[in-house]
Amino acid sequence: MKKVVKLLWIDDMEEWSGSAVRNLEIIAKKHDINLLVIHAKNGEEYSASWNIIQNYDFDCILMDYKMEPYNGDKYIQEIRDEDHLFCIPIIFYSQDNSTNLDELVKDYDNVTTVFRGYLIDKIKEMFFD
Repeated sequence: MKKVVKLLWIDDMEEWSGSAVRNLEIIAKKHDINLLVIHAKNGEEYSASWNIIQNYDFDCILMDYKMEPYNGDKYIQEIRDEDHLFCIPIIFYSQDNSTNLDELVKDYDNVTTVFRGYLIDKIKEMFFD
């Protein structure tokens, strides 16, 4: 039976995240892993698709920092306030290396921060190695 990895990916740069998902699908296939990715453009879309989110047992949530109308750290707070999402690992990333992501999420458990250029490597490390 194939291992299944389920990711919720919240990023308003759909072209970039779509490209990254295609790369991850290739890697997952090589590792005999079924990759399921649910996309949300931003936290507002995440909130609108709440029924979908509640019906999946995600292995990880990927959260971009710079989004509209709010930055990702606000959505992380909302996620951590939900009992069923409290323990799901979150990878919080940004391409802006001038923002201290660690400082923004220091009060939350199970949140890993990475520079966007290393996001794929972090996902591979967590699920494909």
